[in-house]
Amino acid sequence: MVDSGRIIKIFVISVLVCILLFLIYQTSSYYPRNSISEYYVLNKDSVEYKGSNKQNTEEELWVPDWYNHTDVGGVLRRRLQTVREKCTKYTGYRNQWKDKPRIKQASSGSIKYCYTAKAGSTFWNNLLQAVRKTSKTPAANRTVKLTTVRNPWHRLVSTYIHKFSTKWRSHAQNMCHKRFFKRPSFRKFVKDCVLSRWMIHEYNTHWLPAAERCDVCTGNLDFIVAVENMKDEAMYILENSSVSSYEKIYNGIRQSTIRLNEKKKKSTNYQDYYKDLDEKDIQMLTELYSFDIYLFSYPESPFIFQVK
Repeated sequence: MVDSGRIIKIFVISVLVCILLFLIYQTSSYYPRNSISEYYVLNKDSVEYKGSNKQNTEEELWVPDWYNHTDVGGVLRRRLQTVREKCTKYTGYRNQWKDKPRIKQASSGSIKYCYTAKAGSTFWNNLLQAVRKTSKTPAANRTVKLTTVRNPWHRLVSTYIHKFSTKWRSHAQNMCHKRFFKRPSFRKFVKDCVLSRWMIHEYNTHWLPAAERCDVCTGNLDFIVAVENMKDEAMYILENSSVSSYEKIYNGIRQSTIRLNEKKKKSTNYQDYYKDLDEKDIQMLTELYSFDIYLFSYPESPFIFQVK
């Protein structure tokens, strides 16, 4: 006669072993199988990035292209030209994702915006809706096309803060395809969401490199707007698109889309979030965002501060 107690014991042990194997699989190798360099092929001027989680020094400062420049139009033209020149150094781009990122756009008629999540996309969507509804803009001879870019190190932290502060369980399920017993730390978010999804060539639009959403090398863009200088650059585009009452529209949408921590005038120390990451994590993130770093001249490490 079979001992029922023994069967139950064997079953429980089997279940525990399965759970243990699953946890080992989930937390062991999460790094991508293929280097991103396989998808961005340089024919000259090879670019190397070295991520580091060391503390910042006075010599390590990021100087944006708009810093100390009052000619906003000139900044936008030079940025677009620089990106185009850098794009010509590539022999071709092969999509590294299982599904090629879809282009999502909003339009006011005279302005068409290609979405980059966590880079002012909500602001631009609402702004163009307001322009379409309230501005007496004359019929445009042509439609200008733009997208937005943002420091990828800041953008990743912004994604974590926004999506994992409230309703984090549903966001974790949708973005990470995993269930967490408690709110994940930023370190766990990077490991178990960003890098683990990259390993199997899957992405979420909120951390997808900006350069891969809007075909910046082939998309015939007129403007690439830097979030860090968005007010001046947005105002320039609105004015030169003959949008009436553009300052009033801009200020109204800005107030309606501002985040709670900004309303409280709280600044985010982005570098603090990266202090708990392993050196390997930083290196892999640098590799993931190497195209953004190269094309848009963003800092090669999260510990490089913007010049004041």
